[in-house]
Amino acid sequence: MTDVLNVPDEQEFLNEFGESPEPLEEPWIRSITITSENGNLVLSYDTHEKSIRFEWNQDDDLLWEFFRETATSLSIRSERGETHFIASFESSELSGQLDVRVYPKISVKDSSLRG
Repeated sequence: MTDVLNVPDEQEFLNEFGESPEPLEEPWIRSITITSENGNLVLSYDTHEKSIRFEWNQDDDLLWEFFRETATSLSIRSERGETHFIASFESSELSGQLDVRVYPKISVKDSSLRG
């Protein structure tokens, strides 16, 4: 396992979303809000604590909230007109992957397997 969470660099965020995550309380904690056809997706991550949080909001309604530690990587994948965040997680008990499609519409696939 890695010591810190591997995340896309600022330029990759800029290329895909036109902006990059802003620092929060500490410089290693960052957040970005992305508007999609069916709501807003807030991504925040802590590279030192290796945690990732997503919130999917539509108007004033919270549709989905996700928080998990033991993240090993966060990547951006774009293909066939779709853009996804792929988050990988690994601990001694579980490993898994979260696939959050951002464009054209937000959707979520989460899979975990016992280690």
